[in-house]
Amino acid sequence: MPNSKKQSTPISSFTISAESLQARKRNVISGAVLGLLLVLLVGWGNLEQPRTYNDVLLWSVVGFVVLANCIGYLRHRRYLRRAREHRLELGPRKLRFVTGSDSSELSLADIASVTVHRTRKGIGHIQILRTDNRGIRLEGYGDLEGLAAGLKKQVRPAHWRDG
Repeated sequence: MPNSKKQSTPISSFTISAESLQARKRNVISGAVLGLLLVLLVGWGNLEQPRTYNDVLLWSVVGFVVLANCIGYLRHRRYLRRAREHRLELGPRKLRFVTGSDSSELSLADIASVTVHRTRKGIGHIQILRTDNRGIRLEGYGDLEGLAAGLKKQVRPAHWRDG
């Protein structure tokens, strides 16, 4: 009796890269610095021209900058927690998103189109459009070139756009 084992495509696993996490951290810090510069500019204007840059404007700007930076920081911390336990698995005819104990799957048959967006440094992100017109943006993974190559092997060529 012949051996009838099925040959299956191995599952490739992708995680968020340390470079991506550092870039997000730089963005949060840049936002805080720009907010501080705005507060200093309005504060200086308040000292020089108190009728134009009144106290209401000053405290409104201070409140907005503090609130926006607190929200940005909290969202960044939440992203970091989830990114550490997140991975994307590309298997035969499916894409699986795993974060901690939660997971969801996307059948590759449900993909209407895949667009690869390139930058000077390589792939910036991969945009997947599902057949129900919902989009999924894949970015920040360590090996986007490998992910794109794996997807390209399994997605119909008519649904693939490399930009």
